[in-house]
Amino acid sequence: MKRLSSNLYLDLVSGREMVHCRCGAVLGPGDQDPKSLLAVKRADLSKAGPKVNPYGIGAKRFFLREYYCPACRRLIETEVALQEP
Repeated sequence: MKRLSSNLYLDLVSGREMVHCRCGAVLGPGDQDPKSLLAVKRADLSKAGPKVNPYGIGAKRFFLREYYCPACRRLIETEVALQEP
């Protein structure tokens, strides 16, 4: 077993490396980007909390991207992303 993060790990299934969630769900092949195997939700940047951009500078230019396990809906990762033009 190889840990990718606190919630994702690689393990062998029938001799092939697969990405697993902490809940035990097999998400997909280990040679893929783990984020591509997760459910994605867009959220307003303010959801990240009051200390992220407290003055709202350029707030309309960015959003919060949340990645969830499709099986257990555990929040795996978040990132701030630039809005597409």
